[in-house]
Amino acid sequence: MIRDALRLHGQKLLHRMAELCPGKVQFLVLRLVAILAAAVLVPAMWAVSPSIAQPSPAQEAYILGPGDTLDIVVYGEPDLSRTVTVKPDGAVSLALLGEVKAAGRTTTQFAADLTRLYGTYLKQPSISVTVREFRVERVYILGQVSRPGEYQLRPGIGIMELLANAGGPTGRADLAKVVVIRGRTEAQQLNLLEAFATNRNPDVKLLAGDVLFVPETDKRIVVLGQVNRPGAYELLEGQRVSNLIAAAGGLTVRAAPQKAFIVRGPQQIPVDLEKVLAGNLEANVTLGSGDMLVVPESQNRIAVLGAVNNPGTFALTDGLKVVEAVALAGGPTARGRLSQIIIVRVEGGQTKRIPVNLERALSGQDTNQNPVLQSGDIVFVPDRLTIGQAGEWLNLFNLVRILFGAWF
Repeated sequence: MIRDALRLHGQKLLHRMAELCPGKVQFLVLRLVAILAAAVLVPAMWAVSPSIAQPSPAQEAYILGPGDTLDIVVYGEPDLSRTVTVKPDGAVSLALLGEVKAAGRTTTQFAADLTRLYGTYLKQPSISVTVREFRVERVYILGQVSRPGEYQLRPGIGIMELLANAGGPTGRADLAKVVVIRGRTEAQQLNLLEAFATNRNPDVKLLAGDVLFVPETDKRIVVLGQVNRPGAYELLEGQRVSNLIAAAGGLTVRAAPQKAFIVRGPQQIPVDLEKVLAGNLEANVTLGSGDMLVVPESQNRIAVLGAVNNPGTFALTDGLKVVEAVALAGGPTARGRLSQIIIVRVEGGQTKRIPVNLERALSGQDTNQNPVLQSGDIVFVPDRLTIGQAGEWLNLFNLVRILFGAWF
């Protein structure tokens, strides 16, 4: 179209000059003048065309994607030139061509694609593509940052800049365990401690839709077992076992302080709480994040069951005998048979029954019928049952396990 306009303009100029300058020589001179004028006018007209702008180097390296708004100029064909937005499927709609894939291409590559496609309809088409408006890509920052939420992902921005935009990490952030979550299945853990120390971005390129999660540091310790307030407690700098016991309200009367231990990863570290509470600094271990202190129940117990007034478990004192154990349980009921008492004892993983005739012991006939009890013994006072029936009822190793937990 531009060439046609110039040709027409030159012809008019030539005829006009021919009228003013008759003669073959003059005509040839004027023809030469017209050609020279056209040579001057063509670059001038191209220069003033607003569609001739070339993409910047930054745009040339930019990868197109959904949401980008593009200016597509087909020189000499204004009906084909237009401004389009890349659709979510990555394509744009163009006259003659229909849907054309733009996502994943640079402006230069996409212009070359269009030049090839329009070559089917036009003779030597000249096409330019520039980005009028860049798409807004977003990432999400969650967890221990001052302002968690959605943030714009600008080209070239790194993780450190994004964290700065989110107000930086909180005092409870665990920078050694930051996670980048991408899609539904991909996750990458980052240690940002070195990045903060050197003020350098880690070698991870964020993509639109990524989630940067900054977890909370696990500065807690746990105490379980025979303390008055078991649970999780905040770990303070330099905190020791004695501090944790105090925070948990101290030991219960059923605690076994000499058998306490700390669970630290795969390790079990014995702790003598009697020494700790006595002020022994060496035994008073310094605690670390994630430590668990376990205070087991004392094994020095016995149980008195059956035909007694207050059946239950009782602390085992040194030299405690059957008669004293029955007294701790409130004595026998009116139907209790002291002559047929059975002691259930676990030895070597096996349940052992020891018959006791407490009546003979009380009458002085046989003092051996009042033996000293051992830790974990169960004293069973039958209620008008035969010894055989009582033995059958007690032939349950689970009874011991229920009463005394995981001792055996």
